[in-house]
Amino acid sequence: MPVNYVQIQSELKKIGELAPQRQKQHEALLSQVLETFKEAAQDPQGLKDRYLSCYTLVNELRSAIPPEKETLDAAVDATPTSRSYTVWAADGSQIIPNQHFAIQFGLINVGLIRFAGSDVPVQEIETRLLYDTDLYTSQGYLIGEEIIALRRDYRERELLLQKAKNETNTVITLTDGPLELYREPKESEEYTKLIHNYQEILHQMADQNVLTAGYVDKPQGDLLTRLLELYILPPDQLKEAGKTRPFIGITDVEIFSQLLKPGQRSAVFQVQSPTTFKYFQNDLAIYFFYLNVSTYQKPQLARVEIPRWVSQNPDYLNLLHTYLLAQCEQMGPRAYPYVLHRAHEIAVVSQKERQHLEMKIQQELLNQGLDLAYKSGKQIAKDQPQRMR
Repeated sequence: MPVNYVQIQSELKKIGELAPQRQKQHEALLSQVLETFKEAAQDPQGLKDRYLSCYTLVNELRSAIPPEKETLDAAVDATPTSRSYTVWAADGSQIIPNQHFAIQFGLINVGLIRFAGSDVPVQEIETRLLYDTDLYTSQGYLIGEEIIALRRDYRERELLLQKAKNETNTVITLTDGPLELYREPKESEEYTKLIHNYQEILHQMADQNVLTAGYVDKPQGDLLTRLLELYILPPDQLKEAGKTRPFIGITDVEIFSQLLKPGQRSAVFQVQSPTTFKYFQNDLAIYFFYLNVSTYQKPQLARVEIPRWVSQNPDYLNLLHTYLLAQCEQMGPRAYPYVLHRAHEIAVVSQKERQHLEMKIQQELLNQGLDLAYKSGKQIAKDQPQRMR
């Protein structure tokens, strides 16, 4: 029995006792946020002026930027389109090196899938084995999950660009997660190198008018909430922008769930954050909208991140909007783009495959007459069958 339930019984009971009270407090705060949202929607210039005033004083804010061409409370329906297009989607998985294993290695697996009209879908897999110097930072530390994930995210986009260059139709590229490569550590040498390479990928996609997008399922972001906090900030406290959080705990999804009917999208907002301020300005600016992908009464919202060149083209926006709804409909009540689901199926690496790969590496070392390393005592103990009382 790994959890001492007797010891935490009082805490479990307290959770249940406090839940109704916390729910009432949350509902009251949400009601206040929705009223502020309605007020700001009727005062677009005031909202814009307040954001600019705060941004002038604190230029590393994290919030949404007021919409440029649409109203704050816009709820946009998709329009049928006859435009022909090709879709490439990518998803990745990885093996993280572990100092307790006998063999130090990592792996990045990227699954790609292509859909184009009535053509048979095409799928590809790229597997990169990380070994020796690939496993260490410039300071000599064993890389961890953040660096591996950063490399995976970058490689997904790099491969999508390569595929898009070979197409003649309009191309949509999709990845799971945000466009902003939001990974730690942001000041590392490798992060800086990859982020500059990623900027070049986005520049090339812009030159070729590739409709690239990142799909965020079950988003927990509060960029709009933060913008509304700026709107109500007293004039003498503007220097505290981003630090004063009266609406903390309320997500954007809770706001747009009250506004968007099934199939509708929100207005398009620009992302303002320390990362975008440093790396994603001008043509590389990142925008987003919320999309209700539900086909029944209960809302299910996703956040879709797009670059500026997609956000500025109404036809591109509508094409992406229409395509994502059709994709999500294929997955039934718990909507998610089918093409991304397929890319994930291609890319995923199982525990059994990890073990098999480790055995293959061990065999290669034996073939070279090398002594095998050993697992740590801790790992050996963890691998033993659990003893039962």
